[in-house]
Amino acid sequence: MVFNKFVSKSNEKKGEYTIGVSSGFFGITSAEEKISLIDISQKAFYSALKGVNFTQIDLERGTEFVSPELEERVRRIREDLGINIGIHGLCGAMGSKGIFLDSAIEDDYQRTHEALIRDLEWSGRIKAKYYLQHASETVPYGWLGKELQPTAIVDVWGRRFHIFLKENPYLIDWAITQDEICEVVVGLRREDYEARKLPEAMEISKEEMIEKVKKFPQDFTEEEREEVRKKAKEILEENLKRSIRTFSQSSSLSYGPERIAYYITAKWMSDQNDPIWQGIVGKKFEEVKDNPKLWVPAVSAKYIWGHFNPDKCKDEKVLKICPDPKPILEKYNLDFVIETAMVAAGMEEEYRLTNPKHFVILCKYAGTKHFKAAIDFEHILGAGIDPEKDCINKMIPDGGKYVNVLHVGWPTPIQPAHIPIPLGSEQQEWLYKWMLALRKKGFDESENRYIIFERASPIPYPTGGGADPVQQSTLALKKIIEFLRKEVPVEKLPPEFYGIEDKDIKMQEAEIREHAFDPIKGLLTVPEEKMTFLGGAAAAKGKGKEWETEKYR
Repeated sequence: MVFNKFVSKSNEKKGEYTIGVSSGFFGITSAEEKISLIDISQKAFYSALKGVNFTQIDLERGTEFVSPELEERVRRIREDLGINIGIHGLCGAMGSKGIFLDSAIEDDYQRTHEALIRDLEWSGRIKAKYYLQHASETVPYGWLGKELQPTAIVDVWGRRFHIFLKENPYLIDWAITQDEICEVVVGLRREDYEARKLPEAMEISKEEMIEKVKKFPQDFTEEEREEVRKKAKEILEENLKRSIRTFSQSSSLSYGPERIAYYITAKWMSDQNDPIWQGIVGKKFEEVKDNPKLWVPAVSAKYIWGHFNPDKCKDEKVLKICPDPKPILEKYNLDFVIETAMVAAGMEEEYRLTNPKHFVILCKYAGTKHFKAAIDFEHILGAGIDPEKDCINKMIPDGGKYVNVLHVGWPTPIQPAHIPIPLGSEQQEWLYKWMLALRKKGFDESENRYIIFERASPIPYPTGGGADPVQQSTLALKKIIEFLRKEVPVEKLPPEFYGIEDKDIKMQEAEIREHAFDPIKGLLTVPEEKMTFLGGAAAAKGKGKEWETEKYR
């Protein structure tokens, strides 16, 4: 008996593919549907009506967690109905403000961290399986030059940036040679700054030399004149260093000060051979600095990493300002998941961190097994990313194992679309192809994976015959999962994958054979036989019409 129990446990399934649906938003739903989305527990019940037992709750306000008796009501839905939930955190698409995981602005960093700790704790209390947040909703790096921001910038752990520079003084010596930084701090490129400020510095240097050698400037030797020029440049450099050091100590407004934090952090990551930098960029910063699209994702990922690793900072004050979220994840066995944001039109390929191939690098070095990635096929298409060529195929070999949530629907760059997946469609086949490629990278059933159809709310598009589009999508997903487990190549998918039964094919074949000669009726000299032997007998008895409708039963 003990042996049987042991065998049962050893064969126990570690995970599974779970199909779920998103709840939709109270704020944009029809009047008739609003009562079903009035709070988290009502949203959780939504999947019970759609033939699945998992609901992704679309959070519209952080205060939804304080609804009366929420924990008890969600517990009853979970235990009595068998419905589990995940949480989609606040996002800009629904008008949310201030949730910026990769921001280097002090106010944004601290507000985001407070919201992160609050929402993770509440998600754990109601036993959500995951809490999902968009990776980057900040202003794209390339657009920062025209955006006014507070100069109170922070490092990856949320400390004022001058503290980080004090710990790494060599970065100051490097920073004053960089036009990108000089333009932000003094409004001029390094060469232009020297040209404008050199006369002033020369005067200061001359005064110092006069005091030193007790001569008039016209009496200086060539060596003394060279010393004046050298001293003047030292004065300029020291002024630049002072400006950079003090930049983050006041909170005035400037155009894109985040550029300083990102640019210097990139140099630091490169010099430290940071594993996130190596995994995403793989080259020295000097080789890629003129192409921000190559290195900005690494810095963005490092700022997200900082929120989850305050314990890695040598400054003990950090944990008081930004508590470590990892103990919350461990306590509730809760996964934190990052997803590509819904990018705005006109800046589709500009966002700081959008490609899941980069997410999995962050997951690998996040410092906790509870840090996961999501792939939203609609969102990555909208960001100009080909799901297979630019994402899955370029992932690290085991990248799929870090992905535990998929958001699926009709794959389109138009967003938000959230259109159903027609059963038997090429859209169903596209999704299968991508999911099969991802499975080969580790997206298997070694642990739980959640495949969520994100519905539009309300749904204004009935499908043929008035079928529920959500249920149609779940039927398509069930077919995908059925054949995904068998790892059937796309080109060998049988008719059953498309929802076509063998019986249906045989009936159609019989119908085709019977009517094959219909186009040449009346053209043959041999009288055609319309009825079979049994059919002729039925017609003789006046039952010909019944025979036509029942002959294939």
